[in-house]
Amino acid sequence: MNGVLRLYRSEDLAAVLEIYSEAVREIAPALYTPAQVDAWAAFAEGNAELVPMLAQGHRVVIESEAGIEAFAVLDPADYVSLLYCRARASRQGYATQLLAELETEARRLGVTRVHTAASLISHPLFLRQGYTVDHPERVERNGVAFDRYRMSKRL
Repeated sequence: MNGVLRLYRSEDLAAVLEIYSEAVREIAPALYTPAQVDAWAAFAEGNAELVPMLAQGHRVVIESEAGIEAFAVLDPADYVSLLYCRARASRQGYATQLLAELETEARRLGVTRVHTAASLISHPLFLRQGYTVDHPERVERNGVAFDRYRMSKRL
């Protein structure tokens, strides 16, 4: 698959919400319980929290002939807040490309260290891209506990 990186546009919202839900429903079951997947997916399906997150920050997508394949958000300027790919687009280099763009934008804004809260799924990607684990943490979403990693990278 070939894709083009571009800035997010408001008309991308439906596709981005679909990507988020699809990634959680189709990729996450390899590392998460059914209860965790349901709680995580509800974050996008309810729209109350995710939609406002998609209305701010540096937002980018990768679009192929088939449509939008992946998206990412840097908000605030030192925090990778969202990074998701469709299941069919997984392991195609899109997340790496998106992450590089977010880091470039952070540098442009004068940021010297970026941070993220990496899921069990994205943790290996961030490690490959030079992030280090600051500390593991357990968070709750819709009453269900999740393990993840607070990570950072000096730019």
